[in-house]
Amino acid sequence: MRERLTFALVAMTGLLATMTPALAASLPEAPLRVAVPMTLREGRDAAVTFEASDSLRGGVPFDVYVIRIPSRQPVRRYLSSTGIWTLEPTPWLRHQSATAPTSQPATWREEGPAGFVTLLVVFVRTGASPSDRSEWLFQPVLGRASVRPAATTGNGLFASALGIVTLATCTLVLFGVPGGFATARVRRPVNG
Repeated sequence: MRERLTFALVAMTGLLATMTPALAASLPEAPLRVAVPMTLREGRDAAVTFEASDSLRGGVPFDVYVIRIPSRQPVRRYLSSTGIWTLEPTPWLRHQSATAPTSQPATWREEGPAGFVTLLVVFVRTGASPSDRSEWLFQPVLGRASVRPAATTGNGLFASALGIVTLATCTLVLFGVPGGFATARVRRPVNG
């Protein structure tokens, strides 16, 4: 089973590497407009959005795959309809009809890691493998997103509060507390 999965991943990588814009352009445009985010934030919800196109076509139902290709990692992940990334090729949307308009997001909670990730949306004949280009019905959508680390507002807030307390303490010691440096008198020895 593992060997098959490895072979499928290698085949898909080879397919993506050899696919040129001319090959993708030979397919018709998808009946859905797809918006891939350019920036993702760890710990926040993310989405690829699908909106019905003005030029819906009748025809064969299709499956929609949202595929995540992390940089520096050969492992592809597939977004399921429940918003979970899986290693098994799982369609995000099954049996979509081009004649039934739909507007909906494919959402997930971004887990990271920080860096860059490629998101690929593929429209294939129902039940077909997303790695088999001959089963692709429409032009794929490819986007690259920057994954930003989670905001550390708690640590920043603590550091800001500590800085304010330190500044206030120094101000009081230097200028406002009796016996502080500003009011302290230096006693000089009396020669006598």
